[in-house]
Amino acid sequence: MVFLRKKLIKGKPYWYIVEAARVNGKVKTVFQIYLGSAEKILEMKKQCESMPYDKLKSFEYGKLAALLHVNEELGFIDIVNKHTDKKLIDGLSVGEYLLLDIIGKSHGILSENGIEDWFKKSPISFMWKFPHKLNCQNFLNQMSYIDSDTMKKIEDDLCRVLVEKGLTPSIMFVDESNWFTFATNYDEKSELLHKGYNKKHRKDKNQICVSLAVNENNIPFIHETYPGNVPDSEEFSGIVDKIINRLTELNICSEDLVLVFDKGNNSKDNIEKVISKMSFVGAAKANQAEELLDVPLSRYNYLYKNTKGSEIFGCRTKHQFYGTEFTTVITYNEGTYKLQKSTYETNKSKIIDQLQDLQRRLESSKGKERNRSSVENEVSEIILKKFRTVIKYEIIAAPEGKKKPQLKFWVDEENEKRCEKTFGKNILFTDKQEWHTKKIVKTYNSKNLVEDDFKLLNDHLLVPVGPVYHHKDENIRVHVFLAMIGLLFYRYLAWEAKIYGFSMKQLIEKLSEIKIAVVQEKESKKSKIIVEEMDTKQASLFSFLNLEKYLPS
Repeated sequence: MVFLRKKLIKGKPYWYIVEAARVNGKVKTVFQIYLGSAEKILEMKKQCESMPYDKLKSFEYGKLAALLHVNEELGFIDIVNKHTDKKLIDGLSVGEYLLLDIIGKSHGILSENGIEDWFKKSPISFMWKFPHKLNCQNFLNQMSYIDSDTMKKIEDDLCRVLVEKGLTPSIMFVDESNWFTFATNYDEKSELLHKGYNKKHRKDKNQICVSLAVNENNIPFIHETYPGNVPDSEEFSGIVDKIINRLTELNICSEDLVLVFDKGNNSKDNIEKVISKMSFVGAAKANQAEELLDVPLSRYNYLYKNTKGSEIFGCRTKHQFYGTEFTTVITYNEGTYKLQKSTYETNKSKIIDQLQDLQRRLESSKGKERNRSSVENEVSEIILKKFRTVIKYEIIAAPEGKKKPQLKFWVDEENEKRCEKTFGKNILFTDKQEWHTKKIVKTYNSKNLVEDDFKLLNDHLLVPVGPVYHHKDENIRVHVFLAMIGLLFYRYLAWEAKIYGFSMKQLIEKLSEIKIAVVQEKESKKSKIIVEEMDTKQASLFSFLNLEKYLPS
């Protein structure tokens, strides 16, 4: 639904047009346009009355046209059609269907079922004509042309284009994430759908996992969809193989590449595999080098100030990991220390309050009888994973005459001290011993590039992976593949428009506010399409990306 919303800013009322929709069961704002004060709205109305035409309908155009521009730059439709075997018939090609799916999802359409309605309200309906309906089955039919081998060939060709445009990777950042699904693993036939540790805490749902590798320009180069019950460290070996194969396809020497990954991927086999093919910068778990956390801060040197204004310090040394000595840097960020300390205290207080409440309920004679197993499960739900070494507990058999077990809990002060020593610190290790300490730390901390990409993959107005409603593995893989291609489109667009200094969010907002309107001249009654008023930066973007060429006639 669309409605007017008034906001009081410094006591003055300002008006917005707002569109709300239900997302994952909750009503959220999906679109907002600032109109201004009542006086400005009145002025706009008078200006409209003086114009030589009447507006019939307005369409969002900028983001749509920008995605069509990236499609042409990368040759996406042609690459897809080259690798899919579909008879020449009237209607859209496989490449056009997939592009339409990407564009629809980037406009908040969360399933293929909704694309037909969105298409009718979009200016793309003026541009693409075909003799049949856009229903969910059409899109599922096109997905059947895309198997794992075809996806690899499409990604290979897209990466080849990226390299030709100067985006050859010299550093690659790897990370993993997961998404819960609404699919049931019937008779355990699915390879992908399994329960596991879910980042949204939906352990009741089957999930899928995705690994992603991006280059130093934040351009996605490789992804892998894998089963929801496979630990990240086990999957890591597979993504390393894919990176090596992709580089081989692109005639890039893997020995020149630096791989950056976090401590969740550590294992002796993984480290040995990486250093046999390329260089790396990684992070160690605290218990792998606990003595390094005792180094006094007086031995740390100032390195640089990050984008948040926090000063980063580092202490360089050598340390052995997995039987090999590596250059090691212990880093310290006071801003992170304060944040982690505050978060720790808040969570600890909540856990203790909940345990005290459970303890009180177990001591009460009221309520149902409880067994040890049910209490164990509730305690496990209360104590977060990272607190299980700090907050200890014991479940005592129900005393005579009582129908509930008793709970005893306490804080392990020794383990708490060990935990607190890690706040604000990170232990990095690398085989790039010739690198300056600052470069090692900055390179690892740039890992937030891939972490930011996973945030975009959770944004329902950009390139959402979730929610996942598909039940078949092959459709799930294509669904994730299209989200990754959408991410590639946006990251390429941001790289191309980097001269404007916009964040991704700012760039998309600027493009989304570029609109076209179907108008009718008041005298001749002829209809035409015009671009609505833009600010100077939008006009510059419009010209720079040559978005005029996609205007429907």
